[in-house]
Amino acid sequence: MKEFVISTIVAFVTAVGVISSATAQEGNVEAGKKIFRKCAACHSVGENAKNRVGPVLNGVVGRPAGSFAGYKYGTGVQAANAKGLIWSREELFKWLASPRNYLRDYLDDRKAKAKMAFRLKDEQQRRDVIAYLETLDGPPVSDEKAADITHGNTPFNPTMGSVGSGADPLDGLERVRQELVLPPFAPKHNQVAKGGPKVVEVELVVEEKKWVLDGDGTEIVALTFNGSIPAPLIVVHEGDYVEVTLINPATNLMEHNIDLHAATGALGGAAITTVSPGEQTTLRFKATKAGAFLYHCAPEGSMTPYHVTHGMTGSILVLPRDGLKDDKGQSLTYDRMYYVGENEFYVPRDENGDFKKYEAAGEDLDDWIQSMKTLIPTHVVFNGRVGALTGKGAMKAKVGENVLFLHMQGNRDTRPHIIGGHGDYVWETGSFSSPPLKDQETWFIRGGSTGAALYKFRQPGVYAYLNHNLIEAVELGAAGHVVVEGEWNDDLMKQVYIGPIK
Repeated sequence: MKEFVISTIVAFVTAVGVISSATAQEGNVEAGKKIFRKCAACHSVGENAKNRVGPVLNGVVGRPAGSFAGYKYGTGVQAANAKGLIWSREELFKWLASPRNYLRDYLDDRKAKAKMAFRLKDEQQRRDVIAYLETLDGPPVSDEKAADITHGNTPFNPTMGSVGSGADPLDGLERVRQELVLPPFAPKHNQVAKGGPKVVEVELVVEEKKWVLDGDGTEIVALTFNGSIPAPLIVVHEGDYVEVTLINPATNLMEHNIDLHAATGALGGAAITTVSPGEQTTLRFKATKAGAFLYHCAPEGSMTPYHVTHGMTGSILVLPRDGLKDDKGQSLTYDRMYYVGENEFYVPRDENGDFKKYEAAGEDLDDWIQSMKTLIPTHVVFNGRVGALTGKGAMKAKVGENVLFLHMQGNRDTRPHIIGGHGDYVWETGSFSSPPLKDQETWFIRGGSTGAALYKFRQPGVYAYLNHNLIEAVELGAAGHVVVEGEWNDDLMKQVYIGPIK
């Protein structure tokens, strides 16, 4: 019996040693500092560290979970804080392996969520990062309530947007709810404004969803507004007030916000619209500039290009109240409008060179950031996927119709061109306050903007609408079609002869 007890104790001690060795082994501080570069996309450390997408990590080892002042923690970490979680070496070791799974186990709640989607699977790397974090002294834990603003340093005014008390100064204006439609189409609108300024209500719902980029089945977990790439087109008139409600459903995993290039102040709205899963916000701004503008999600740091290159870009068209004008001030009208969103993607590859697949938003964060840094996209596409604007998805027109093309690129420069056509009038920068260029063969859209071009189709047939970086058009997917019906005009083009050499 004595021998059994001794052997049992030895076995138990040995087992505990094996179990704890994963967390108790010493990490390498210098190695952890290098590995932390992956974390720096969201977290700040050091003397002047500030909360970013994630909280400051100075002094994190040994402090209560969800306690750093000024950061808005997710519901999962808030619940862990209430339960008394302390970030010891051991708990951080398990957390870094899979934040979501850790919270579900710790809280015994299979629906618990973590804002942090990044996972560090390698055990030694986790030990090294924790060893590095232990070297960072932090301020004492504060009972200060976390700030509601997690983006930028914009001072918060409780009267911003629809928040606040008292009478709304815009109560006398007509309110119009705009029904958004899927690209490449535009919502119903008047080319010339009727009546005075209005409050145009728009609703954008964030959807994190699996998305196939090409015919080979290349798949990403896309981040979208209203489930489309690009996000839906919004159309208002100069002087209107735009009231955007942004909804981040509880089924999502990441924070989101919106930066509207047509808006003035607060980082285009990004500074006061950041919402966690299960939250919504409403922002109102006055459309003071006439033109075509970009809007996109803009979390801080590397998360901004990460969200943009996962599909979170769209356009808002602010028409002059009296409509479009040519270079002489004469009215221009269009019979149809098409909205082309150009996006590039940086899909990570595995050790065999095959495109990797992921199950949840944010799971690809480190891989994607490393791929982005090469500045070499794997796909450059129109409206979300290769061939989206060809075949059944091709844009359509008739001979004699004026077609307005809006072309958006959130991140890189592009060069739209209609093979067999032209830009009769082109607003390259999107500004309708400037006279349009005339009779352009190819126009230039700067990264981070939306441009516009008006063309009257004069011949029937299939026109290729493409990015005239032909490598990106042919090899990476940035091309679409316009199918035009009507009678052929021999005066404009005629095949005179084809046959044997004379």
